[in-house]
Amino acid sequence: MDKECLECGMFNSIPVFDITDWNKEDQCLKCESVLILQHDGSTQMVDIAHGRETVDKAMSKLHQHLNDAINNYTQRLRLIVGGGLIKDEVLGLLYYYQEQRYIVSYSVESNNTGAISVILRH
Repeated sequence: MDKECLECGMFNSIPVFDITDWNKEDQCLKCESVLILQHDGSTQMVDIAHGRETVDKAMSKLHQHLNDAINNYTQRLRLIVGGGLIKDEVLGLLYYYQEQRYIVSYSVESNNTGAISVILRH
């Protein structure tokens, strides 16, 4: 996959990232910026819980959206998870991802407890 460096604009040929399988050695060939840490400041909102999803289907959608965000320079995800089992599973996974440093942080929104904000990059 060709990925444009946001620092210098050069296109670099790098693999598609999975949230649990990227490394900081994927640097721009021109300016040596770490490509996975770059972001465009954007927030992507996704609803993974309101289409009659099972927990497994919702978790599959979560992984897909996390990987898309990692590969498209997205800085933050706003996850709509509802208030039941899906939310509990998502919170457990995000806790693990934060401990492993795959994500920067996450928090349940104070004004909508069915939504979780995830920061992927600083």
